[in-house]
Amino acid sequence: MIEDKIILNDASEIEEYELAIIEAQIEFGQKKIQLLEFKKKLDGEYEERIRTCLSKHLGREIPRGELDTTRASNEVWGKVIDEASGKENDLIRPSHNLLKYSLIKKQPELNLSVPKQKSDSNLEHLLSNSITRASEFVKEYNSENTKRAHEGDLIYWQAWLSAIGFRFSKPISTKEILSFIVEHVEGPQPYIDKRLVDQKYKYQMGPHKLATVKRRIASLSVFLEQSKWPNPCHDKEVKQVLSKLTKKYGGSKPAGKAITRYILDDMIDTCKGSLIDIRDKALLLFAWGSGGRRRSEIVSALIKDLTKNSDGDYTYTISKSKTDQEGKGSPVPIKRRVAYALEQWLAAASITDGHIFRAVKKGGRLGGPLDGYAIHKIVRNRLKKAAYDETQFGAHSLRSGFVTEAGQKNKPLGDVMAMTTHKNVATVMKYYQAGNITNNSAANLAD
Repeated sequence: MIEDKIILNDASEIEEYELAIIEAQIEFGQKKIQLLEFKKKLDGEYEERIRTCLSKHLGREIPRGELDTTRASNEVWGKVIDEASGKENDLIRPSHNLLKYSLIKKQPELNLSVPKQKSDSNLEHLLSNSITRASEFVKEYNSENTKRAHEGDLIYWQAWLSAIGFRFSKPISTKEILSFIVEHVEGPQPYIDKRLVDQKYKYQMGPHKLATVKRRIASLSVFLEQSKWPNPCHDKEVKQVLSKLTKKYGGSKPAGKAITRYILDDMIDTCKGSLIDIRDKALLLFAWGSGGRRRSEIVSALIKDLTKNSDGDYTYTISKSKTDQEGKGSPVPIKRRVAYALEQWLAAASITDGHIFRAVKKGGRLGGPLDGYAIHKIVRNRLKKAAYDETQFGAHSLRSGFVTEAGQKNKPLGDVMAMTTHKNVATVMKYYQAGNITNNSAANLAD
């Protein structure tokens, strides 16, 4: 599932975001991995499933050995491939790679970003490990938020168009764009919305922020232009609707509430003695106490970047971040209870290399590294257990909470920015001033 914090506050900014996408594509052009197209090899089992499905659709038995010479329409082959792969009920199906105006046919590497669905297909298990490794390898070289959000938007378009019954046999029209806008701002149809959530194309049911809708339109617009397909995203009617909705709803919704120290402590109190509790406690304290780490920094945290000091504390080097794409590295201290919680987790999970924060499966078995959505769920879960309304907080709440708390404690701004690795003073000052407002001596004039 892919939704990054790249937002647009006005309809005119769609063009600006389109330029940002193109710039990101150019920036990564030299690094981009030439993706191998994962062609499913017809092993004995899969070939038999294809033969069985094709026989059913054609109404006659296809003899073994005659599969390659059997003629059928693209529509029939699409249904056969979907059924043989066990994906006939998925929103994004293998047959989409055959359809003329399918986004993933035009850009096959998007297949690597499609959320994995539960499947009993042996074929899926056969390729699962190799595809996962390739996907992680690609994402390692494409970490720029703009590009990742752009690809996530295209995947979402493919899934939503499939959910509403779009057949991909003709170009996307103004009608689909307007329907997308209205459904995602005013409220989507429950059945369609539930399918998108169930298959991991959305985090939760409900409308999008208007800024997210504009970003998704900008992403589609760039794709259509680069594909040399008709592009209705800039049609007069689309612009008029966006303009009216901007006047009605204004800009994007305010960011989630800050998780300040007392809220963090309440969340930590919900962590008891299980391995998941130990992990969540270490994760929350690491994320908050090391300077309000971004989700991408938490999931990419590695043992090799962690150094234990003589006093028992740690120094963690952020090898790459949003503001350090070149990977020069930014060391931050991990001290006292944060260091202790981290040490407890590493010992309990017997982690000596690789990713620091990992999934915990049933029975306490350790799984693979966490992703951004897992961090989102952990934060929401701990807030709920601590009796807070988790919907009032966002992915940025740990980071903004650290800066807000620093402002309340009147910590030097330079020290705060060294911890958060913010490069822009204006950005960090929004939260710092919000916290520091309680220290304003002028507030006592009425006494």
